[in-house]
Amino acid sequence: MATARVTREPPPSRKDRSVARGVAAPTAANRHAEPVEAATAMLQPPDLTRAIFVDGSGRRGQLLRRVAYVLVAVLLVLLAAFWLLQGLDIIRAGT
Repeated sequence: MATARVTREPPPSRKDRSVARGVAAPTAANRHAEPVEAATAMLQPPDLTRAIFVDGSGRRGQLLRRVAYVLVAVLLVLLAAFWLLQGLDIIRAGT
């Protein structure tokens, strides 16, 4: 029988790890963000964790709700008209 030989490499030491150039390792001094001044606020990158479609005023929700109500009302009127027309056809056929 042939047996397979498994070799394990030792983990790389700290000296062997390559660090990308131009990227500073986080230190205790630069882990905490400094407050942003108003003059440099536009130079800050956008917050990627913030919700995209936020409407604090509620105007978008009110508009969508009104559009939904109008759409449902139109559909109900069309359904009632269809029902009445079907009923009139049955009444006319019976007489």
